[in-house]
Amino acid sequence: MTQSIYTAITFAPVQGFIEKSRKLRDLYGSSFVLSYLARALCDAAQDQNCTVVSPALINLTQGTPNQIILSGNFPKAAAKTAFNLAWKALIEACRQAIEKRLPTFTYRWQRAWEACGNHAWEFFWAQTHEQHSNDPDRIGDVRRRLNEKKRSRDWTGLNWSGESSTLSGADAIAWHRMTDKFNSKIDSIAQQTEDQKEFYAALSQEFSDAIIAPNERLSILELIKRLITLDAIADKLNLQSDQRPSVEIPNTFRDLNRHQDHNWTGWFQGDGDRVGEYLKQQVEAGKDEATALHQFSQAMMDWGKNLKFKLPPDSGRIITQVETIFRHSLSAAAPDLSTQECLKWFYTFPQIWNTHQQNITVSVGFVWTAPGVPQRDVLQHCREAEKSAKDSGRDRIAIRILFNGGNFLEWACPWWFLPVLKDYRDRNQQTGDKANWTHILQDVATLEARHAFQANDRVALALFKIYFGEKHHAILANEPQRWNQADQSGILGDESRFTTEQSKQQALNQWVINLANVGFHLHRSKTATTATVEPAIAV
Repeated sequence: MTQSIYTAITFAPVQGFIEKSRKLRDLYGSSFVLSYLARALCDAAQDQNCTVVSPALINLTQGTPNQIILSGNFPKAAAKTAFNLAWKALIEACRQAIEKRLPTFTYRWQRAWEACGNHAWEFFWAQTHEQHSNDPDRIGDVRRRLNEKKRSRDWTGLNWSGESSTLSGADAIAWHRMTDKFNSKIDSIAQQTEDQKEFYAALSQEFSDAIIAPNERLSILELIKRLITLDAIADKLNLQSDQRPSVEIPNTFRDLNRHQDHNWTGWFQGDGDRVGEYLKQQVEAGKDEATALHQFSQAMMDWGKNLKFKLPPDSGRIITQVETIFRHSLSAAAPDLSTQECLKWFYTFPQIWNTHQQNITVSVGFVWTAPGVPQRDVLQHCREAEKSAKDSGRDRIAIRILFNGGNFLEWACPWWFLPVLKDYRDRNQQTGDKANWTHILQDVATLEARHAFQANDRVALALFKIYFGEKHHAILANEPQRWNQADQSGILGDESRFTTEQSKQQALNQWVINLANVGFHLHRSKTATTATVEPAIAV
């Protein structure tokens, strides 16, 4: 019988220079670099009569996953050659752009750029085994084999002398004489520092300080992530206008500069849950594996393409997104956006998510951030909040209030129970915008001081009933609805995380306490929130 050959390819940056992007301008560039290299591999594979199973849509501006599944024989040597050619073309375009636009400097850095071209990436390749049985390898088998190869790292680290970059500290500062040998007898560190200062001042002036700030000192890889967003680089790569990096890249990054922001802003990141299990179930139900993967990839890419049209009007910006993974900022374009407007949108998010018609859930981390928190910290908290949503049981949102000192409050809730926030009723029976969340916060503080939550969960349930009503209390008091079931996520997530009855009761207590703390900060006015005194102990 004729058996399909499947080829799986992925690539990973040495020293994680993509993952370590901790500023928005770097994330834009990183997303494009990954997409550009993935497209180069897909194009080369198609030239060898392979069919691209996943990603279904190759889109540089929207984002393309860097795990590629092909139907057909794409030899490792040919794939590696195509990858290397694309990467070296990209870095050469960046180097030549600098040398052309800053011709007054004498450049002695060619060797460093060549080393970057040869040693910046790990490349992984796997293929179906040759066999003649009636049970051939499937795509899932090849993907597992690829993941096994990723566990065996094979890369060469680059040594350097002198100071490291100010962004990640993981590589040498890129400047025009970076390969010169430093002789302590005749060379001056002060003079070298001054030369670097002059070079970066010229870079900033030529390419604008929105791309490179004069006080930054970047590595070659970090420079590439910045310069790749420029039209001049796209011209050298022969990219058409619709292929250029435009994942909502602003004309300037000043409007996203957290240090100049006086308003609280919202940021969120999400990811689909258990995608691998979902695809496996489709195959077990009789669907062709390649067809299932291709259709899933197509549906998710189409969903991501349309998501920007479903954000609150004039309030959000897409940062990066690839299939089921997405990262966004809210209120970057609308500084007066309130937490209430954000919450109203999140109440509808399950319906927005389900428009892709794939039977998977989603976990999201939403971070409401104080003014002045550095971008790198905000992005890190987005990642952590999304992970917290998954760790708390998936199919939910984790809401994190992030203060200037780095402390935060967090509360996680399944999507179906999130509207409980709308039904809060204070002691004066006020609801909605008129409700005073200080009432429940004060009660929680008093009860905690008296250690009332330590014995059992009766106090927490009674308090919840007072402020959220009989209907919601009946749900929370019903034990099966606290835990994940086959057909519905539980309020507290997976029951298996808790080994004793006491730990289960304490989980409910903490959930109610976190609800009071986070709800209070979400429902304060912008003026009040700005004046908030952060908690003494981080949650």
